[in-house]
Amino acid sequence: MFMNVTVTGRSAKDQARELLQEQSKGRPVWVRAPIDGHERFTGLTRAKLYELAGKGAIRSVSLREPGRTRGCRLFHLQSILDYIERAEAASAEPDH
Repeated sequence: MFMNVTVTGRSAKDQARELLQEQSKGRPVWVRAPIDGHERFTGLTRAKLYELAGKGAIRSVSLREPGRTRGCRLFHLQSILDYIERAEAASAEPDH
């Protein structure tokens, strides 16, 4: 089975290596959007994850077999956590 990995600006080999890596602290590198409710590590909903990925605010990758229209979208957990930290820092800044 071959998978089509789509992420701009990075080689497929680098993407595959990162998909297989495990991070410390027991957190996964990539997470799936929840079918209902909130994502376990960030508390974000499926709709919010897709919205942020569409805006380019977080990283995501679509895995699918060649010739297929459906696949599996994964979201890079650290990029989501970084986005939340940026949002927190922006909210802490005083308005000018």
